[in-house]
Order: sequence, then structure tokens, then C-alpha cells
Amino acid sequence: MLPRERDEVVLPGLGAIGTVFESARQTLILLLRNRLLWYVLLAEVVLGLAEFLLGGLSRNRLGARELLCLFSWWFLAGVVLPWTTLYLAIQAVHGEIEDRTFQYLFLRPVRRASLLLGKWLAVVIVAGAIGLFGGLCLFLGVAARPSLWENGIEIRYASAFAQVLSFGAVAYAAVGVYFAAALRRPLVTAAVAVILQMVVALLPVSAGIRMATVSDPLRRLLLDRIEPNASLAEMLWPGERDFRSELIGQPVLSLAILTAVVLLLGMVSYARSEYDSRTRE
Repeated sequence: MLPRERDEVVLPGLGAIGTVFESARQTLILLLRNRLLWYVLLAEVVLGLAEFLLGGLSRNRLGARELLCLFSWWFLAGVVLPWTTLYLAIQAVHGEIEDRTFQYLFLRPVRRASLLLGKWLAVVIVAGAIGLFGGLCLFLGVAARPSLWENGIEIRYASAFAQVLSFGAVAYAAVGVYFAAALRRPLVTAAVAVILQMVVALLPVSAGIRMATVSDPLRRLLLDRIEPNASLAEMLWPGERDFRSELIGQPVLSLAILTAVVLLLGMVSYARSEYDSRTRE
């Protein structure tokens, strides 16, 4: 039998799992080049400094727990994490549609669903790291004021927010890749979704509406981890005047279901849609 010529050699494919990790690796490289990451990290450092300065004011009536929870929940988990994660997810998926590089990827012998799953994984890693860094900055900002702690510095608050921010990165990344895969204007939709979610977090709306957001199970998870008193619970959940432990439910299960559903919808849309190049938002 004559040997095959060099240009006839067929290399084995990566397979579904190999495609996921290779897609994640390449997406990580692209995301880490984004200058926005440095601005976000700087903003988190500024938040930590602002928290430290506010804790030293003579007019400050907040203890360490209240100060840490207010900054970590309303600024970091409520603004920085969702905006940053959704933006990164949309850039990772939608950017290839804007510059038409998706045409090269889709011609390769790989599954589109695996490609999207790898992009989601990369966004989770980057967004999770950003969230944890921000949580560390805020904890150090209030830990530097030991006089504000009634019973000494409590590490469990840092652990609670680390869990909340990690789960948030997973869920928001899934929502972001779904928006990018299924919608023509994903960045606009993401902005509207974040604003509506913030409104829902402040108003006494029905449980059915709250279940459609990522912030509701994240807040219930946080309240379960820190076991707040009545005043702190009201600060974190102003729409619920009578907070009770039975309202917590199963936030981890809620987040898992929400993440799985939107990620599956995104994978189906990414695998079946016929994309054309789109104008940059």
C-alpha cells in the first residue's frame, strides 16, 4: 500500500470535551486582553478605599457588618458583577459574529454547542476572579477598621460573599451567552435586564417575578449564610418588610435550574441559528 501524501493526512478531532477546553483556553486569552478588566479591577480597589474612608467618619453609624454587606451586595454583587459578566459573555460570543470569524469556526469539524460551553466556562473563570478580587478589596477595607467589629473580625462574611459572587458569575455568564447566541442586540437587552433586576430588588414584587432574576436567589443565599438581624435584613431586602427564615427556600437549586435552562437554550440557539455579520453595538 502506498503511503498517503502529506496533504492527505487526516488528524483526529478534539472531541466534545476537548473542544470545550480548547474553546475555553482561546476565549480566556482573548478576554484577558480586554482593557475593561483593568478598569473594573481599579474600580473595585476604589470601592474598597471608599468603604475604608466611610468607616472612619465620625458621622458613620454603621458597624462593620452593615458596611461590608451594603458595599458588597449593592455595589459589587448588584452592579459590578452583573454588568461585567454580561459584557464579557456577550463579547466572547457576539464579537465573532460581528467580525465574521464565526464563519471559520463553524466550518471546522467541531460542535457548536461545545464551542459555546467553552466560552461560558472561560467567562465564568474571569468573572469569578473579578468578583472574588472585589470581595477581597471590600473585606480588607472594613477589616482595616477593627474598632467597627463588635466581636472581632469575622471571616465568615468574606466566605459568604465569596460563595455568592462565585454563584453569580456562573449564572450571569449563562445569561450572557444566551443573550449573545439568541438575540440580535444582546448588549442592549443585557442593560435593560440589569436595570429591571435592580428595580425588582428594591420593590415589593411577587415571588414569581423575582424568580426570573439572578439577584433574588443570590440574595436569599447571602441571607442564609450571614443570618442577619432585622435591621441588616431590611437593608439588604428593602422590599420584604417582614423577613423570615422560611423565605430563603433553596437558592442554590434555584440558581442551578436557572443556569441550566438558559445555558441549554443558548447552546440550542447557537447550534441551530444561521448567523450573518451584525453591526457592532
